[in-house]
Amino acid sequence: MRIVRETWQGMDAVRMTGGGYEAVILPEFGANCVSLTHLKSGIAMLRTPRDHQEMQAGPNVYGLPILFPPNRIRDGVYCFDGRKYVFPINEPARHHHIHGFLSATAFSECADGVFEYRATREMPYLNFPHAFTMRRSYRLDERGMTHTIEVVNDSETRMPLGIGVHAAWNVPQADWQLHIPVRRRWLLDERILPTGESVEHDALTDAMRAGTLRPEETAMSCLLETENGEISLVGERHAIVCDMGARFRFVMMWNGGGGQRFVCPEPQTWMVDAPNLSLPAEITGFDALEPSERRVYELHYALIER
Repeated sequence: MRIVRETWQGMDAVRMTGGGYEAVILPEFGANCVSLTHLKSGIAMLRTPRDHQEMQAGPNVYGLPILFPPNRIRDGVYCFDGRKYVFPINEPARHHHIHGFLSATAFSECADGVFEYRATREMPYLNFPHAFTMRRSYRLDERGMTHTIEVVNDSETRMPLGIGVHAAWNVPQADWQLHIPVRRRWLLDERILPTGESVEHDALTDAMRAGTLRPEETAMSCLLETENGEISLVGERHAIVCDMGARFRFVMMWNGGGGQRFVCPEPQTWMVDAPNLSLPAEITGFDALEPSERRVYELHYALIER
C-alpha cells in the first residue's frame, strides 16, 4: 500500500493507494476518508467535498465522518450509572444534541494509515466525563477498503459507548438501486426520535429488501435494524458494497430529500437516542466499556463487478 502526504483541495491529506483503490483521508476533519475511488472503473464511491470551505461547512455530509454519539440525544441529556451526561444543543430546532464533534476534530497520525484522538481529564471531549482514546485505521487491498475503529476507556469508571459513521455514498447514476436486508423499521416521531414501535413490512422496507429502491427518487429519513451487516448500492454493471459486521446493527438512512446524487446509509452501534429509550439494551444496542476495556469495530467497503 502506497501512502503520500499532500495538500488536497486546500487541506492537509493522506493519499493511500493499493489493491486497485485510492483513498484520501483528512486528519484535521476526524481522520475522515472523504474519497474512495475504484481505479479500474473510475467510480467514485463516496460523496467528496470540492474544497476546504465546503468541507468546513458540512463535515458530516462527505465521506465517512465519525459520529460520537451517533445521531440524536433527546434534549442533549441522558443518565447512566447515576451520572448525568450533558451535551451541547447543536440542533436547536428540535432541541437535541446531534452527532458529536469528532468529525470536525483533528486526529494525529500515529502510524501509516492509523489516526488517533485522545480525550483526557485536562482536555476533555465536550462535557463527556471520561478520558478515552479513539483510533481510526484504513487498509486497502484487492478486496477493497477495511475501516477499523478502536475505542479504549482510559477513565476509572464505566463509559457509555455508541459509535456511528455518517457514510455519504456517491450515487454514480440515477437508476442505481439500494439493497438493505431490513429486519424492521423503527418508527420516529416529529422530533426524529424513536417512538419504541416498529414495523417489519411497508413499501419502503420491502423495496429495500428487494433491492428495488432508487434513492434518487425517494426521500428518506428513517431508522432501520438489519438482518445482517451487508448493504449495497447496485447498478447495471457494478455495486458499491459495505459489510458492517456484527456490531453495527442499525442504519439511519438519509439522502437530503433525494435527487442530489448521494445517499447516507449510516451504520450505528445503537439506536437513535438509545440511552433515553425505555427498551432493554439488547434491543437498543446500548453499550458501555469498563475501565481499560477496548472495543473494536470494522467496516469493509468494496466495488463489485457484476
